[in-house]
Amino acid sequence: MKKILFTTLLASSALLIFAKPANAEELGKEQTDLGIRFDTDGPVKPGSGPFKDNLALVWTPSKFDFGRQSATANIATYSNTTVGDQYIVVNDDRQTTEAGGEETKASTTSAWKVTASLSKLVSKDDSATELPSKLTFTLGDPQSYDIGEVDPDINDFSPNVPSQDNLGQLEDPNNIVVGKSVTLEAGNTTATNIIAKTKADSVKGGFATKLSDTKLTVTTGTGAAGKAFKGSVTWSLDNTY
Repeated sequence: MKKILFTTLLASSALLIFAKPANAEELGKEQTDLGIRFDTDGPVKPGSGPFKDNLALVWTPSKFDFGRQSATANIATYSNTTVGDQYIVVNDDRQTTEAGGEETKASTTSAWKVTASLSKLVSKDDSATELPSKLTFTLGDPQSYDIGEVDPDINDFSPNVPSQDNLGQLEDPNNIVVGKSVTLEAGNTTATNIIAKTKADSVKGGFATKLSDTKLTVTTGTGAAGKAFKGSVTWSLDNTY
């Protein structure tokens, strides 16, 4: 649990009170609003936005944690220990554009896709040892996602955390596809498709896919004993397919 401490410094060791002069006159008064928002340390993390009137990556997994393991020279597979459901969520709030002739005119938004790649897994010590490995996970069927309402204070959506309360069945899932079984090789810069809208049409709103069975397979742990390794998955949203 995060804790925030607000500290007020006092002059010397006692509170100093200054009397208001008898002839003092208040000549004006203004107010400045103050706000603060706390993000959860949950299984997903929000995108940076803005979300309103934009195509945006709204939620991605906050971390993949494979725990503390014993090194082995043979191939070994470890499961993600992060607690909670992890999703990739996209929201399309763009204005539509008209295309086609008089008889075939339609209001559409462009296709889009989310891809992923995995960096090298490198030890945190000075040796910078690389860990040959691959990350695998399964993607669930695409679902609809309700991002929520626009917050007037920021003139943008304050996105709902994906849950059964805001996820549902797509009315027309034909143009929304997911990668199903995904394998990301450590250090391979070639991006892998995750979820996509395959062609321009009038379909807008939120789209989600759930990650499951997330595992890290280490092809050899030679030289890994006593070391901690770190890498990252890059999720990229493009407005083409």
